[in-house]
Amino acid sequence: MSEPTAERASGGVRTTVRGAGAALALAWQTGWYLPVTHGLLVLIQAAVPVVIAWQTKLILDLLVTGDSTGTLLSLGLGLAAAGVVAALAPFAVQYITAETARRVGLLSQDRLFAAAERFAGLSRFENPAFLDRLRLAQQSGGDSPSQVVAAVFSLAGGVVTIVGFLGSLLVISPWMALFVLAAAVPALAVELRLSRARAAMMWRIGPVERREFFFRDLLSNVQAAKELRLFGVGPYLRDRMYRERVESNAQRRRMDQRELTSQTLLGILSATIAGGGLVWAVLAAVQGRLTPGDLTLFVAAVSGVQNALVQLVREVAMAHHQLLMFDHYLKVVGSEADLTVPERPRDVPALRRGIEFRGVWFRYSPEHPWTLRDVNLVIPHGGSLGLVGRNGAGKSTLVKLLCRMYDPERGAVLWDGVDLRDMDPAELRRRIGAVFQDYMEYDLTAAENIGLAR
Repeated sequence: MSEPTAERASGGVRTTVRGAGAALALAWQTGWYLPVTHGLLVLIQAAVPVVIAWQTKLILDLLVTGDSTGTLLSLGLGLAAAGVVAALAPFAVQYITAETARRVGLLSQDRLFAAAERFAGLSRFENPAFLDRLRLAQQSGGDSPSQVVAAVFSLAGGVVTIVGFLGSLLVISPWMALFVLAAAVPALAVELRLSRARAAMMWRIGPVERREFFFRDLLSNVQAAKELRLFGVGPYLRDRMYRERVESNAQRRRMDQRELTSQTLLGILSATIAGGGLVWAVLAAVQGRLTPGDLTLFVAAVSGVQNALVQLVREVAMAHHQLLMFDHYLKVVGSEADLTVPERPRDVPALRRGIEFRGVWFRYSPEHPWTLRDVNLVIPHGGSLGLVGRNGAGKSTLVKLLCRMYDPERGAVLWDGVDLRDMDPAELRRRIGAVFQDYMEYDLTAAENIGLAR
């Protein structure tokens, strides 16, 4: 699997579309009624400000003209009902969003680690770039899908609000509607560029944060505590952890400063348009070209469109960023197995004749030297064999090849004459027991530790 550079991490249309579809599919699979209810509530919530603005305009105009009291009462009751909906809808949306996040997080986490279990070998877990991707997948897999779903519905709601208020502005001033809408174009372009830059930054600092986590775990690990105190290396490791954190903080700070500058300029542009529009509306009302209700509707429409556009741009940028991060999750989940397994693997019967290493060559990557060179070895069934050699001579590597944690680059490892590559690794390992020098200690009960083995 080729790892992306920072530039490739910026993503594209295919990444965005694929990620959005996968996120929505996850949400749907956790319970279709949640996203449906969420969407309906968001659309209702988005329409309420437009309804309130028009009801307020009509009430003011009726008060000025002195028309029917019954109509005023009906509009007042409608305004009160809209206020109740506006007050209660956010709480319902908040609950549904949280419940969707819990369900999607549970499902995506299970699928991520199920995908990791498909890697029958060790090569992926010894690849720093893959470990960085896996860490980002763990971070984004739980949060990004639900946030993308929420952003999609917020986008739909924002469109409803914008269309409603733009329609109101078109009635009063088509030119003002055009100016307000045009101001959103540079904002959207800037926010999308910032989201790509932040996603690329997260990829760049991945190795830095991984080293920081490593030193942090060492300093808090009970197994390491003895040696850290005996040899007095705690201050050295703490300094290494500190320097890695300083580096990641510096890159995050530069990104935050870039965002602050861009968003300040966009805010000035938005305020200038709103202020100019307000001056025009007040002058038009003084000249009698706008009624008091029109003036109120104009102010509400300009404010509503700008707020909705700002929210829309932010939701687009946030969703874009989350989709770029979610792509790490999709790449891990969609990765092919690291060891090939035949469609019809050979059975793994109990060993009868013995194990043979025939002309085996192996290295851990093309950048590493050969660990094994043309090794020929026969281990007869029922016998015992001891391998003696210096560190790095390849003793553990022979055991890993026998357990099929890796496949040799040349040659073959044979089980009673059958190549291990023709077998299912899981079935092979049912016939093998091994205790490695860097064995694992599980923080479980004694009974669970015993029960983990077969």
